[in-house]
Amino acid sequence: MSIQSRAYQGEDDYQRIRAMLSEICRLADGTARNPGDISIGDLDWWRFADDDLNAIATAQLWLDDSGNALAMAWPTKGQTEIVFHPDHPDLEEIIIAWAEEQRAGVTSDEGKENTLKLPAFDGDTTRTGILARRGFVRQEDPLVYSREDDHLVFRRRSIDGNLPDAPLAKGYAFRDMTGDADIEQRVAVHRSAFHPSKMSVEKHRRVMTAPTYRPDLDIIAVAPDGAYAAYCIVWFDPGSRLGVFEPVGCHADHRQRGLASAVMVEGMRRVRDLGAHTVAVTAHGGVVASNRLYESLGFQTVGEIHTWSKTYAAE
Repeated sequence: MSIQSRAYQGEDDYQRIRAMLSEICRLADGTARNPGDISIGDLDWWRFADDDLNAIATAQLWLDDSGNALAMAWPTKGQTEIVFHPDHPDLEEIIIAWAEEQRAGVTSDEGKENTLKLPAFDGDTTRTGILARRGFVRQEDPLVYSREDDHLVFRRRSIDGNLPDAPLAKGYAFRDMTGDADIEQRVAVHRSAFHPSKMSVEKHRRVMTAPTYRPDLDIIAVAPDGAYAAYCIVWFDPGSRLGVFEPVGCHADHRQRGLASAVMVEGMRRVRDLGAHTVAVTAHGGVVASNRLYESLGFQTVGEIHTWSKTYAAE
């Protein structure tokens, strides 16, 4: 079998990437080497919640003779997301080499370093070994946001058995984004939960057009006065029977009432009814409240994801 490497060419390629991610998550064994951490929901959230919907055009694909995606590299703002099918581990270093070639050729602004960042699970000794050999160094700085947290924690849990007991606080009710839901209120609760936040009504409308998005899985806890108080989005992939929580938040005025737990457990119920067996969530390691929340709901840590970086001489 020959393998072709080429640049992303449009929406047909987006579907190829989604099919590959679904298959990878289906085959995931829950280890740091094969965790299934990037789902079709993650991909949709990253793309449709970004300032630039077309940022995916920077991706590079590796395809088999039938046009199926076997691997992808997606450079975004100094970091490159890397994913490959577990049947083709030989592609990993090839992809990393491609990412290095792309980044090394970037002309840096005067006074700024030209640095490439790549994520790796600490337990993935194959990737960390490749990165170390190629001159990358593990960093203790944020992977995504400019915060104090220095790594991501990826967790999973089965939903085949009993779910956690997380009743909704008295007077609150569940609703979702089906029908005449208030998008402005929905965005306001997100902005409060993640203050400061760049989420906007326009961005959330765009998220709602993502292929994996379902309005009945954009779940909201509504206060007695009708205010949107807490929420979560669950991204369900029927192919892998995986549900991914991204994001989860609670308005500052409604915290300490168990609302985030309640909407997540409601999300577990809904995706289980759709056929999901497993749910996953990723949190910044330095955010104590969210990590305690996920642990209290029975999520088990698969591994920690750290940034590895390499700086190149300016062109």
